[in-house]
Amino acid sequence: MNEHAHEEWTPGDVAAMIANPFYAIEIDPMLAQPHQPMISEDEWVASNIELIGQLGPDAYLRNLLAVLKGNYPQTND
Repeated sequence: MNEHAHEEWTPGDVAAMIANPFYAIEIDPMLAQPHQPMISEDEWVASNIELIGQLGPDAYLRNLLAVLKGNYPQTND
């Protein structure tokens, strides 16, 4: 069994997942493996507008930079 399967997600983990544009767009194949987006761009924008309201613009942008640097929740499946 995965040792991380029962770990709780923190609010920061959730914010990182919401802010990650990987889930809403097909990223250039030079930068990421091809995949099907899980949500629409409009859903991503709406979610991130809400997240900006919750975190404030400074914290949101710092979170987005962390996500783009690869600092986001991962599983060891």
